[in-house]
Amino acid sequence: MPRNRTRSQESTSAEAAPRPPSIEHDRRALGDLTRVSEMVAGELALDVVLRSAMDAAADALNAEACSILLLTSPDQLTFHMVDGPQSSGLNRTQLPIDDGSIAGWVANHQEPLLVTDAYQDRRFNPAYDRRTGFRTRSILCVPLRARGEQVGVIEVLNRRDGLPFDTQDLEFGQAVASLIAVAIHNAKQHEALMKAERLATIGQTIAGMAHCVKNILNGLQGGSYMIDQAVDPEDGTQMADGWRIVRRNIRFLSNIVLDMLSYSKERKPVRRPCQLADLYQDVVELLQDQAAERGVTLTAASQVGEVRLDEAAMKRCLVNLVGNAIDACGKGGGLVELHDRPAETTGYVAVRVTDNGCGMAEEDRQRIFDPFFSTKGAKGTGLGLAVARKIVQEHGGVISAGSSPGRGTVFTLTLPTTPPDRTED
Repeated sequence: MPRNRTRSQESTSAEAAPRPPSIEHDRRALGDLTRVSEMVAGELALDVVLRSAMDAAADALNAEACSILLLTSPDQLTFHMVDGPQSSGLNRTQLPIDDGSIAGWVANHQEPLLVTDAYQDRRFNPAYDRRTGFRTRSILCVPLRARGEQVGVIEVLNRRDGLPFDTQDLEFGQAVASLIAVAIHNAKQHEALMKAERLATIGQTIAGMAHCVKNILNGLQGGSYMIDQAVDPEDGTQMADGWRIVRRNIRFLSNIVLDMLSYSKERKPVRRPCQLADLYQDVVELLQDQAAERGVTLTAASQVGEVRLDEAAMKRCLVNLVGNAIDACGKGGGLVELHDRPAETTGYVAVRVTDNGCGMAEEDRQRIFDPFFSTKGAKGTGLGLAVARKIVQEHGGVISAGSSPGRGTVFTLTLPTTPPDRTED
């Protein structure tokens, strides 16, 4: 969203005359800044930082109430910490970044704002006062920025002495906001680092376990092949029925292990010439039984022909996508299609997996590629789509999903047909 740097002509900042400066005031302000710094410095847990920052700001600015709103998307703020009379219930409330509110205006224009009489300013939204029973008189709102990055805004309401905030408060509030923004930025960086370290440890553990389980699966699959030769698939006995259940679960366990290995290990694709039609046929053969069990029609067709890619890795990717599409169709029948066409960008192919199944809500669609996120409950590991994205990205491509509840889903893989380095790995 573009940020308008022009100061609004409706700002009421000019109406608040500054208090006369004094040595005592400067000494007190320096002491307040020191206390703010002490309260937020050294803390690395984001919730603790936010609570300390809000308390410090309210105390330093002698305010009745204070809120910290963090940027949660390019066009949205979220109340992450709120304190003051009747403020309960505002936490996690979302606010658009536009000129329809004081905080939204400050985030939109990236300028501090001083409002001496809230109800006389058109940007003030009285709905929050009606919701909480709090009466807002004067507002000081300052953007939170650290290292060139927009973090959010801090908003303080009503001086405790009953006077409106003035320009001296505004200058001091900006200094306080700078300290708080750096503390929030550092806490977020720490959280991201800790998450990355946890995922790295999980990945190493998964890789070790998966290799062991894979060796066991190799033995199970060899034995299952021999049993397949001895068991008549048309036999309706309990033994045949039981074996079908065992074989299905061996296949399920094999998929989990292969996903674990694929996700936990960085690898460069081994590109070779590959006919997409042959690749699709292999995927269809692997998943035909699963589709038949659910009454799903599975089709595949190719317009593009030969490309250069890692066939084994891409098969793993497509097996995950097509398998998910079959699951999405439920047991009442459905249609899953695997096909391609030349992409709009020259030198790329668009591979599509479509289904007419249950579809996804928008909030789920935005998270489907996150590791360990699953809409299948206990039936899913949350790795299949993360693995698919990883494989596509390793090939220098992108993957996207379009879906809506009840209208099916389409996954589109945009892949280079001939990588820049034509050498075979």
